[in-house]
Amino acid sequence: MNLHEGLKRVVLIGFSATGKSVLAPFIAHRLGWTVVDLDVEIERIAGRTIPQLFTDEGESGFRRRELQAVRDAAEQDGVVIATGGGVWLSAENRALLADGGFVVTLEARAATILARYAQTEQGATEVRPMLDGADPRHRVETLKAARQPFYALSDLTVHTDEIEIGEAVDEIVEAVTRRSPGVLASDARIREMQNGPGVDPPALIDFGPDLGCIVDAGSSRYPVYCAWGLLERAGEILDRLGLSGRMFLIADRAVMDSHGATALESLRRAGRIVETHAVPSGEASKSLDSLQRLYDWLSAHRAERRDVIFALGGGVTTDLAGTVAATYLRGMPLVHAPTTVLGMVDAAIGGKVAIDLPSGKNLVGAFYQPRAVLADVATLATLPPRELRSGFAEVIKHGFIRDEPMLDLLEETADSLLDPAAGSLDSSRRQLLVDVITRNQAIKAAVVSADERESDIRAILNYGHTLGHAIEAVTGYSSVLHGEAVAMGMVAVAEMGCAMGLIDEALVARHRRLIERFGLPTKSPPGLGRAEIDEAMSRDKKVVGGKQRWILLESVGNPIVRDDVPAEVVSDAIDAVVGVS
Repeated sequence: MNLHEGLKRVVLIGFSATGKSVLAPFIAHRLGWTVVDLDVEIERIAGRTIPQLFTDEGESGFRRRELQAVRDAAEQDGVVIATGGGVWLSAENRALLADGGFVVTLEARAATILARYAQTEQGATEVRPMLDGADPRHRVETLKAARQPFYALSDLTVHTDEIEIGEAVDEIVEAVTRRSPGVLASDARIREMQNGPGVDPPALIDFGPDLGCIVDAGSSRYPVYCAWGLLERAGEILDRLGLSGRMFLIADRAVMDSHGATALESLRRAGRIVETHAVPSGEASKSLDSLQRLYDWLSAHRAERRDVIFALGGGVTTDLAGTVAATYLRGMPLVHAPTTVLGMVDAAIGGKVAIDLPSGKNLVGAFYQPRAVLADVATLATLPPRELRSGFAEVIKHGFIRDEPMLDLLEETADSLLDPAAGSLDSSRRQLLVDVITRNQAIKAAVVSADERESDIRAILNYGHTLGHAIEAVTGYSSVLHGEAVAMGMVAVAEMGCAMGLIDEALVARHRRLIERFGLPTKSPPGLGRAEIDEAMSRDKKVVGGKQRWILLESVGNPIVRDDVPAEVVSDAIDAVVGVS
C-alpha cells in the first residue's frame, strides 16, 4: 500500500466502547502494521486491571501510567494505536500522537455505548470508573459532551453505531491513504491539537440531560442542548444553570406565533416573569433601527443586568438579540433558542453577534458568548421548505471542511432530513434529525473552542461565505437567503481550488451534486452586476492588508486560507456561479 512517507501511525481516539480496540487490528492488517492497545499495555505492565489501578492509585496515578504508555507507543513507526477514552484530553498526549500520526475519532451514541457495555461486561465484578453512579446513561452523555471539543480536533470522524467492521476499516484506510499528505503538511493542525479547547480538560459539570456538546471558549464555558421538544423544558434548564431574573424574550414574529406559547408556558411554569418583543422576519431586521427599538423596549421595562435575554428564532434573531445582550447595560445574560437549522448548527454557537449596514453584512457587532443554547429540533417541522433547505448549506459546509463521512450520510438521507414534520410521527426520523444537528453543533463548538475570536482556525468556518455575503449584499438581503448564497459561494471556491490544482473536477462535481440534492442553487439569479459583486467582496471582513483571503480545500476535511489566488482564477470562478449583467 502506497502510504505517505511521513506517516508513522494511525491513532484511534474516542469515548469508551466506540470500537477502537475492535477496529485497530483490522486496520493494522490492511496497512501491514502492528497494533498497540494502550489500555492493554498499561494492564500488562501494571499487572492489574484498569478499575484496580483507579482504586489503588487514583485517576492521577493511572494518568501517569497512561502518559508513559503514550510516550512508548509514539516512539514506534508503523503502528495503529487504540487509545483509552481519556488519552486525547491531555495536551502532551495530543502532541506526541498527532506529530506524524493520522488521528481518527470513533463516535457512537450513548445508547450504543451502554448496549456494548452491557454485552461485554455480563458477569463482571468490577465497575468501569466512568459508570460508577446511579445513572450511567446520564454520566456517559455528560462525559461525552465535555470531551467532544477535544475529540473533534481529529483528522477524521467515523460513526460506528450501525456500520459494519469492514465498512469502517475501508473508510478509515481510504482516508488515511488519500488525506495523510495534506494532513501532515499542515502547520496549523499541530498547533490546534496542542492548544485545543484549553490545554487540559476542565472540571466536569453536570449540565443535565439532552446535552449535545459544550463550548469551552476562552471567555466562557456553556452547554449546547439538542432534543425533540426541548422548549417545553426551557424553564427547568435555566433553573439548573442558575439564571435568575426576568426573561426578556425576543422572537421572530412568525416564530412567536408558532412556538412562543410553548416557550412562555415553560418559563412561566418555572415562576419567571416574561416580557416579549416580536421582530419582523427576515434579514432586514438586523438593522440599527431594530436595535434602537429593542433598546427602547428594555429601557421602558427597566431591564437590569441580572435579567436574561432569551432569543427565540433563527440566525437573524440570534444575531440581533445577541447584539442587544452584548451592548445594553454593557452586557446581559443571553440564552439562544434557535428554531432553524442555520441557527442550531451555526449562528447560535460561538458568540458572533452582529447587525448589517447597507454597505455590508455583519459589519457592526461583537464576540459575546451565550450562557446556553437550547435547540428544540421539533421547531424545524414548522419551517417553510425553502428556509429549511437554506440551513442545510451550513451542514454541507461542515462536511466539506471537517467531516467527510457526513457527506455520504447527507446524500443518503436528504429526503428524510428535508421532511422534519414526519419526525413527529416517526421516531427514527426524529432521531436522525437530532443526531445530524448534534453532530454539526459539535463541529462548530470544537472550532469555536479552539479559536474564540477568529484569529486562526475559526476562519475555516467561512468556507463559501466571501462570495456568499457579497451576493446577499448586492441582492439587498432579501431575494437570496443566507444558505442559498453560501451554497453558491461553496461552488465558486471549489472551482478556484480546482483551477489552482488543489482539488480535482470530481470534488467540484460533488459540491454541485450535494448542494442540488438539498434543493439549493449552484448559480445565482440573472442580472447581478459584476462591479457591485466585486465592491461588496472588497468590504468583506476577511480582507487583510488589501488582500482578499479565501478558504479553499486541499481535500475534504483539509481547508486552508489563501490570499494569493490569482485575479483571473477568482474572476473565472465567479463567472461560473454568478449571472452577471
